[in-house]
Amino acid sequence: MFKLNRSLQRKFDLLYLLTYKEITLKYKRTVLGIFWSLLNPIFSALVFMVAFKIFMRFKIENYTFFLLSALFPWNWFLSSITISARSLVDNVTLIKKVIFPRQYLIISVILAQLVHLFFSMPILFVFSLYSNHGISLLTWGIGIPIIILIQFIFTFGVSLIISISNTFYRDIEYLIAVIINLAFWMTPITYPMSSIPEKYRSLFLLNPLTSIMSVWRGLLFENKILWNYLFIALGIAMIFRKMEKRLDEVL
Repeated sequence: MFKLNRSLQRKFDLLYLLTYKEITLKYKRTVLGIFWSLLNPIFSALVFMVAFKIFMRFKIENYTFFLLSALFPWNWFLSSITISARSLVDNVTLIKKVIFPRQYLIISVILAQLVHLFFSMPILFVFSLYSNHGISLLTWGIGIPIIILIQFIFTFGVSLIISISNTFYRDIEYLIAVIINLAFWMTPITYPMSSIPEKYRSLFLLNPLTSIMSVWRGLLFENKILWNYLFIALGIAMIFRKMEKRLDEVL
């Protein structure tokens, strides 16, 4: 029992060190440091707000909060995918010299980006206090851990596929930038799901991120758990979890 606990402790310490490295190296020699993880999506939200609220005149009350409620979670996914694409390639020397679970390199990236999401939660909390829907700590307490777990599993599965593929074909990391950009506009982040014509909504639901971001927006913006989207997202996460077990064997 002691040996088992010792082994788990070593794995936990390794994962902690890798995650800490990801956080500190990214903002090394910057003045604002980790606060850039908040400023980037906020600046993006301002651009989208001007484009959609002022010029295109989207009639959505509290559009800034509406946008941030999905933009912050999207940023977690985007950063995780982008950085983890090179996680195996950039650490090839470490992989050759040290025996350790290779997937920790990818998990540490996702956890580091999750820390940035946690930093954004106080901003969303303040917006909730001044919104018409208010805030329910019970709803947030139940829904947020569940959707974080679901998005983590999905993101890990996608990151695993991309990072392994990138070790064989370096074009993958450049192709991902194009796909991610397309996925952003094919996911209801800057616009509501209700704005999509009924006959096309089933196509949008084929995009796993549609369900995940809809759950986030339901929790943060509408203060309710959208169980239909949650179960869809959970089903997708389970599919990717099965894929991850096979991909782990490759590593």
